[in-house]
Amino acid sequence: MPVDSFHIISALAVILVAALIGGRFATFCRIPRVTGYLLAGLLVGPSFAEIFHFPQLITHGALHELRLISDVALALILMNIGGQLRTENLRRWKQRIAFFSLTEVTLTGLLVGGSIFIANQFLVQHVVAGMTLEHTSLLFGVFTGTISIATAPAATLMVVREYEAEGPVTRLVLTLVSLNNLFSVFAFSIAAQLLVAPEGGLLTIAYQLCVPLFLGGSIGFIVSLWAQRMELTSEYKILMLGGVTATAVISRFIGLEPLLSCMALGMILADSSPRWDRLVKALNEIDYPLYVVFFVLAGANLHIDTLAHIGLLGVAYVLARTCGKLMGASLGARFGSFGQREQTWVGMTLLAQAGMAIGLAATLAKQWPEGGKLIETIILGSVVVFELFGPLAVRFGLVKAGEVPLLSLLRKRGPQTGMEGLHSIANHFRSNLGLPAGHKLESPGDILVRHVMRLNVETIHHGTPFQELLNMIAHSRYDRFPVVDDNQNFVGIINYTEIRNLLFDPSLSNLLVARDLVSSTHHSIPPDTPLREALKTLKKKRNISYFPVIDPEEPKKLLGILSQNDVLAAFRRLNLEE
Repeated sequence: MPVDSFHIISALAVILVAALIGGRFATFCRIPRVTGYLLAGLLVGPSFAEIFHFPQLITHGALHELRLISDVALALILMNIGGQLRTENLRRWKQRIAFFSLTEVTLTGLLVGGSIFIANQFLVQHVVAGMTLEHTSLLFGVFTGTISIATAPAATLMVVREYEAEGPVTRLVLTLVSLNNLFSVFAFSIAAQLLVAPEGGLLTIAYQLCVPLFLGGSIGFIVSLWAQRMELTSEYKILMLGGVTATAVISRFIGLEPLLSCMALGMILADSSPRWDRLVKALNEIDYPLYVVFFVLAGANLHIDTLAHIGLLGVAYVLARTCGKLMGASLGARFGSFGQREQTWVGMTLLAQAGMAIGLAATLAKQWPEGGKLIETIILGSVVVFELFGPLAVRFGLVKAGEVPLLSLLRKRGPQTGMEGLHSIANHFRSNLGLPAGHKLESPGDILVRHVMRLNVETIHHGTPFQELLNMIAHSRYDRFPVVDDNQNFVGIINYTEIRNLLFDPSLSNLLVARDLVSSTHHSIPPDTPLREALKTLKKKRNISYFPVIDPEEPKKLLGILSQNDVLAAFRRLNLEE
């Protein structure tokens, strides 16, 4: 029965109001806003109302009609995640990222698949009609193992944006999320075709995997060409929305899920377009409301009742996937020769799981109703756990990795109390009526450098050869680079200007290492310096893009970096600039 427009509009109003309340609740509890949006959706959704016999604020029919918004938002997110797979990022880590990703996805898939096989074989002993117990357990293990690899791109990306996370770990995490979902879709499609519908053969597998990549890549190239003929930011926004929605629509029209095609769109567009950064920046100005509605709808679609039905297999899935992600990321970072931060904290950031897993489980339930329904129930129940706690794990991992400015964690309450807000409104209203304005509130005080600086710093070893140094600089957006010795002691700063001058004398390049290029003078700053003083120095030294933050008691210890952008952003948020 079709839902009339009143129910759709009223459901959208409930979603937006619930998002505001959920976001403020998350801020008050110091948890990611994504979790607040999901909880808000869960409370206003039909599943919660049915369990507690409350009136339904959002009906199942309205949720179905509003799926269009979710599809567009997810397509945008997948496009952004696909952009992390551009060759510039992959070339940065070379084969190291392959070792990392393959280890993580393999261990996760094997642990989950093995756990489900053992749990069903020896404890649950569920048998699908027409199959033996061993065959049933094997299929359960294969499909849950391939689905478990997937990581929620939406929740991960939103936490990164909310907390302004930036650095090598953040870039690594977003790249791994892209690779996780690629591996999951490829492995699932191959397994489903070979084990459930073998009559299709290799031609069907090739169609399901290659056509979306070709479609997304072709549209990405067209968008890249079109962007070269545009200059207005408003046109960039229309172009990006049009390209992404066209990709999703064409994919569904030819009977394919738009997951791979949207990721391929982002990957090719990021590689081919000189204006990729401008396109993404323009899109970021309008996409947040879509993402908010997406997460509230995701919460409303969560099936709380499935928690009571997942049973032992569901518990095994949740525990095995958690262990697989944590252990797999730790081992993968070691095999890929990544640092201690990556070995310790990246696994936490890969726990979130949602739409991708649900989509694969739903596909399996259609192709294999006899056993796919049970697997779908397991996935739906586990998603409730991973979707609610996954963003918290992402936040925790990025904070511990030192890539979230402390100010982003502290500055999570309203700028004014209720009475202060009422006072401001009264003053503004009185000013517009021509009456004398009220007094200005006092400044909340100086923020210290330690509250804004980024702890995880990309450093250069003092013995790095010149050509290798050039390769590192080519993949960095900074123009100054901290240099450390064998004991990780701070040696000094390499200024890009010095390197640029040397490029004209190739005879010297084979003789130089990083220590030879260290500037004799550099401007460092102690962590307890007020931000106001840092801003004054930046205004005097126009050529400085960031400060190295040095412990005054240990002058050789590099604590972090303070970038010009972070200082200016902090002043904009706190309204402290004089």
